Amino acid sequence: SIPKGIRLGLIYQPAYRPSVAVRAFEGGVAVADSLRAVLARDLDYSDRFVLAELPASLASGPVQYRPLNDLGVVFLVTGEVAEEPGGGTRWRVAVHDVVYGFVKEARTFRLPPPSSPDFRLAVHAVADEVVRWMTGQPGGAASRIAVVRRLRDGRSELVVVDSDGEDERRVLVSEERVLSPAWSPDGKRLAYVVGGAGGWRIYERELETGATRLVAGRPGTMAITPAYAPDGRRIAFAMEAGGGLELYEYDVAQGCCLRRIARSPRDDLSPTFSPDGRRIAFNSNRLGTPHIFVMPAEGGQPTLLSPYAYDEPGYYTSPDWSPAGSLVAFHGRSRGGRFQIMVADAARPLAAPVVQLTQEGENEDPSWAPDGRHLVYTSVRPEGGGLYVIDTVTGRERRLRAGAGFAVPDWSPVLLRATSLAVEVP
Repeated sequence: SIPKGIRLGLIYQPAYRPSVAVRAFEGGVAVADSLRAVLARDLDYSDRFVLAELPASLASGPVQYRPLNDLGVVFLVTGEVAEEPGGGTRWRVAVHDVVYGFVKEARTFRLPPPSSPDFRLAVHAVADEVVRWMTGQPGGAASRIAVVRRLRDGRSELVVVDSDGEDERRVLVSEERVLSPAWSPDGKRLAYVVGGAGGWRIYERELETGATRLVAGRPGTMAITPAYAPDGRRIAFAMEAGGGLELYEYDVAQGCCLRRIARSPRDDLSPTFSPDGRRIAFNSNRLGTPHIFVMPAEGGQPTLLSPYAYDEPGYYTSPDWSPAGSLVAFHGRSRGGRFQIMVADAARPLAAPVVQLTQEGENEDPSWAPDGRHLVYTSVRPEGGGLYVIDTVTGRERRLRAGAGFAVPDWSPVLLRATSLAVEVP
């Protein structure tokens, strides 16, 4: 049964999604087909458009607005690709407003060589710019997802994949358990937890150099669930104190200044900051079972966010605050049911109903995309489950990576903007 105060996400109101067609890019360069495929996939995964297939008569040659309009196409994306000395690629992209019959935006971008580890990220960045041209808001494809995977031999690995699930890279592998990866706001660092029976410790890793340093924890103690403040200078986390877990903050920029920000007779953990850094949502069992609370980031009286009834206590955990507003995602269940992904509005903690987004399988550990629209999470299902993404606007769900063993994903901020790739063409 559905817990009190929760409504299912089946009430999605389908928003208008314009039809977009992406033509094959001109220039005869081998990489052109790959550029088109990644761009088209990013437009599809943005969930803002309906992709249209063009008949052969409109798939090449001069752009014919009237017949395209007759097919219901609203925007047309065209492009030209050329190789540059040194292996780079010059990519001219244009968006046509088919309804009014003119070129809405056009720009040339310089991409790194296809062999570069940042080539796909650059393509995603251009796709985000194309989304902005058509909607006024940039996409979030130029981002990556950090996720832990338990290997069959018992080791843990921390990997990073592109927002479309491709280009997996291993960050580390450990004989100990690895948990709770957290991206820094600049996307250059990852905090994560390593440990086991001997204690749990928080580390911070520079992704470009691999340099790693201990942030908190020592043998025999527990420090878990790190989260960066929006300024990137501070990390909040839970640490063992007096037999329970309490919330602390540490200045990683200065390497000092440990400060307790929450105290209760039970366990507080999993802090997550609001976009302005003024509030924190966190998990606590101070009501007997885990629930989600919100409080000022400097400490203070918490407010209950997850649904609660005396005869239906529920179990709600793993909060993540949207980078684009006041929504907090978490997973929860009631009366021993399966875990599902839910969203509540921290701006109206006592008034707004909690929305349950998923219904199938066991779904846990949601993390927001930088667009504040999509969520990534792990799922266990009869077909095998894996890493999933859901669009909170339309309810569209897709599997990002198949397989067992995935845990605690964290979606990065946008890592590259197309403006840094743009070149001026005389």
